[in-house]
Amino acid sequence: MATKDTFIGAKFIGSFLSHEDLPTDEGDEIAFCGRSNSGKSSAINALTKNKKLAKISKTPGRTQSINLFCLKNDENKRLIDLPGYGYAKVSKSKRQEWGLIIDEYLNLRKSLRGLVIIMDIRHPFKDSDQMLMNWCQETQTPFLILLNKADKISRNKSHSELEKTKKLMKGVTVHHEIIAFSSKDLLGLGNVNRCLEGFLSL
Repeated sequence: MATKDTFIGAKFIGSFLSHEDLPTDEGDEIAFCGRSNSGKSSAINALTKNKKLAKISKTPGRTQSINLFCLKNDENKRLIDLPGYGYAKVSKSKRQEWGLIIDEYLNLRKSLRGLVIIMDIRHPFKDSDQMLMNWCQETQTPFLILLNKADKISRNKSHSELEKTKKLMKGVTVHHEIIAFSSKDLLGLGNVNRCLEGFLSL
């Protein structure tokens, strides 16, 4: 099924140090979460077809604030790039600070409509990933598990990891989807578009 290219032309609005600094809490937002080495920025750039939109660094953990993007024709439809967690070579206090930023955004931001939890398909379901999924279940927040970097393994292995993840999610009652994805060759991009359009009721 053809997509509407909803996310092409998304614009960078700004970086914010806390949820309190964000624009007015109205409209609809999708937040992207993931470990610092999960390829979060690359996934956002693939979705928007703009390699320069979300800054990519060879050093994991570059996203240290909340980066906000709006859709081309609607500033009330936004993508939120939250700080990465769990891997970056920074001080413990800085990691705790990033965790607080994520926690406050998730629990206080009323515009949140869905969460994208990005995992390296080769190393999925770390503790922080599981905590996010539990939070989605408790708050009935729809989520998408993006098994990223699928180009790093064979198609058979990718399919196997996808099926394994689906079995793990059988007890989850909140709306969720699981997609094997590659920022490099755009595997799964159409399904990601469709899922996120659903979160935004487009």
